[in-house]
Amino acid sequence: MRAERAPSPLNLFGLATALMIALAGGAVWALAALWRQDTLAILALPLGLLIGRVLAGAHGPRGTLFAAVCAAAFSLLASGYALWMIASGRVAMLLGMRLSDVLGSIGLDLAAAMAQARLSVPDLVFLIGGSVLAAATAAWRRRPPAQSTGPSKV
Repeated sequence: MRAERAPSPLNLFGLATALMIALAGGAVWALAALWRQDTLAILALPLGLLIGRVLAGAHGPRGTLFAAVCAAAFSLLASGYALWMIASGRVAMLLGMRLSDVLGSIGLDLAAAMAQARLSVPDLVFLIGGSVLAAATAAWRRRPPAQSTGPSKV
């Protein structure tokens, strides 16, 4: 029998995976929002749940305050990235430019102003709710599977 190791409090693979999921989720969110011509802030909830689940899984620092803070930060990063991509896409459509040209030239102040102008109170609730959901999911402590000490019966 192999003895199981306790999960490491800092697992870089789990953190990198959660970060990549946050960025990829933000890009998919922006693509769907540009297609629907809406902010689709409700997508912050499933994305936050997914980020928290990755950090609560076998590769993440589950059940710690660090995991909760990282999950909330990654969820807010995904939201900010999605809103920046949505603002860049709208500028590109209005000016008739390619998105790749606008992404390199749009400033954070313009993107933030455009995002703020289009966000409503329910959208802000969804964005904050997604980060809270991510933190709560990552902080959830799961009970390890029960180990049998006696011989197994077949």
